[in-house]
Amino acid sequence: MIATIRKKKTPPSRPKGRRSKDMPDGRQALLVAATSAFANHGFDGADLRSVAAAAQVSPNLVRIHFGHKAALWEACLDRIVTIAIPAMTGVRAIAVDQSRTVGERLRDVILAIGAFYVAHPEVKDFVIRHGAETPERAALVTERLLRPSYESVRELFVAGIEAGIIRSSHPALFFALLNSSLHQPPAFPVLLKQLAPDIDTEAARALLIETTVTTFLHLPPSKSCRHPT
Repeated sequence: MIATIRKKKTPPSRPKGRRSKDMPDGRQALLVAATSAFANHGFDGADLRSVAAAAQVSPNLVRIHFGHKAALWEACLDRIVTIAIPAMTGVRAIAVDQSRTVGERLRDVILAIGAFYVAHPEVKDFVIRHGAETPERAALVTERLLRPSYESVRELFVAGIEAGIIRSSHPALFFALLNSSLHQPPAFPVLLKQLAPDIDTEAARALLIETTVTTFLHLPPSKSCRHPT
């Protein structure tokens, strides 16, 4: 008897450009991957083929959805603005709440900004990178993100300076220093662990926010710290 060799049936391959139901659509996947690439490598350093590979889509989808690299960058900025607007609205609500003291509002504003950076590291990385790149892109980042963020807290920072809680000659200087302090690289918990093994890496960013509050604001001891939720 001659044995019949049966070939194993291979499952049909997924057509290029088609995505499974549990994956984000191609455009959204490209935006997520491109935001990370632009944040980490800048506009010139971001490679569209690598972006497509990270998004698990065909490279021609960049052209289909966005046309060219500059349009993809602007779409990433649109996405970041969409993410940031609710946070800015929340910070503004804290800043203008006259039922609370200036110190309480300043503390909670810093906690809110810090929590946002922890939740959305790609936003701060994108802004830092492109807020100082070419004049055209820097102007877009400034007008759509940096200036609205600053204006949401400027009056509160002025009140903090006048009350002696913030020791700075200008609210913009404090705004820049605060964001620089809260903007730490992804490897920050690991680096801190190397310096201080007793600090848990899982708690590193929460401790950074708490330390920023106690360092930057001159508040009574009972009001200077409150762990972010």
